[in-house]
Amino acid sequence: MRKKSKKSAKKISKIETTTDLISSRGGLALFLLYLEHTRLFKLIENYLGKIKGSRKGIALREFLVQIISFIMDGSHRYLSYFDHLKTNDAYAAVLETTRDRLASSHQIKRFFKRLASKKEIVDIFRGIFRELFIWRLKLEKPKYIVLGIDTMVLDNDDAQKREGVEPTYKRKKGFQPLHIIWGPVLADIIFRKGSAHSNHGNDFINSVDRIVKIIRERYSADIPIIIVADSGFFDQKAFAYFEEELKIYYIITGKIFTDIKKMIEQLPPSAFKKYKKGGYWEYVEFGWRYASWKKMRRVVYTSLVADENGQTKFDFARVNSIIVTNIGMDEELNAQLDAAGIGHFKNIKEVIWLSHNRGKDELVHRSFKELATREQLPFKSFAMNSVYYYLQAITHFMFESYKRDVTDDVISITSYPNTFRRHLIDFAAKLVSHSDNITMRVSGYIMNSLKLDQLWKRCQSPPVINFA
Repeated sequence: MRKKSKKSAKKISKIETTTDLISSRGGLALFLLYLEHTRLFKLIENYLGKIKGSRKGIALREFLVQIISFIMDGSHRYLSYFDHLKTNDAYAAVLETTRDRLASSHQIKRFFKRLASKKEIVDIFRGIFRELFIWRLKLEKPKYIVLGIDTMVLDNDDAQKREGVEPTYKRKKGFQPLHIIWGPVLADIIFRKGSAHSNHGNDFINSVDRIVKIIRERYSADIPIIIVADSGFFDQKAFAYFEEELKIYYIITGKIFTDIKKMIEQLPPSAFKKYKKGGYWEYVEFGWRYASWKKMRRVVYTSLVADENGQTKFDFARVNSIIVTNIGMDEELNAQLDAAGIGHFKNIKEVIWLSHNRGKDELVHRSFKELATREQLPFKSFAMNSVYYYLQAITHFMFESYKRDVTDDVISITSYPNTFRRHLIDFAAKLVSHSDNITMRVSGYIMNSLKLDQLWKRCQSPPVINFA
């Protein structure tokens, strides 16, 4: 008897167009739903107030939705891509609008010009960040707060006609904003020209003063606050202000001048102790008063003897640092640490750990740059670039919040933007319109593997941003 031949798989024989609305950015719909229900757009509208387009044109919220979606999508770097998006009905449907309500690149540029024309625009955006920061504080309820202070260089070396693009310490021309970092997010930002070094003017003291007062007024009057920064912020005037006025802690990397170096070299080997975390270290603690200081402060010198694998470092290859702190030096502040259950922070090893842990701030910068996809900012005007940067930072803040509030059981909260995009933004969705509703349809595999039905419910009832 003749055996039946094995049925071969079907082959694609032709290609045709379809009138179905199919988007490759289905995940944007969930992210925008989350932003809507957190009241982010309401918050920004509340602060921007009268800054709107004409009554017949595109509304403020529509601009915000489209710009934040463009940043979160990250598939294209130039504003001219808005002209391409304007021809895409499926993209419009994902944004819950119609194609005629999508902005062109020229409309986007005029929108940024309108925002930048406001003299108080920086204060407006910093006010928005204040509300976002307090929102997360009240959600996470920390018993103490560690704030990292750092600058981030944006390399615009090939865009020298940009206003404010100036030489930075990295020998590249660009911008150098000042960041206050809390965990994975930027809690406050001062957008600055490239030549503005870490401790430029009064930016350091003023930004710390501002955020400490916000925490004291809106969250807790007596929570321990620890400022951690590198040697660029080594400033006796700042130390005195933190000690006497703000009553907060600081851990700042110092500068190894000749006199302190000679003193350390004269110490006997028995004076040094061992510390093992992130490598093998030698350290010695002592009191020191730099020439310009009015009083002595607590100082610890650390030297990397061997890496984590035990590989010994030659003297010339060692990482040596001076750490200056006021932790453990004030009885009133010590009581704050004990009350918060972190009295062990007075131990000098914990001070070293907090200082070395400052490297995590660089991970926030890496994440921010990956979300932005490029360091070059799009406008020639400094003020317009400032506005664009603040909107990028708001998008990054909400991206980090979204991972914690919605997707933590689908993807790690430590995942970077590109990984997140591949999993939870870039999936195919079909959008079907009936009556006044749009239904988004995905494959069963996508629905189950990403738990989209559960994510959809969470996006509709996330923690709300409460603001006056």
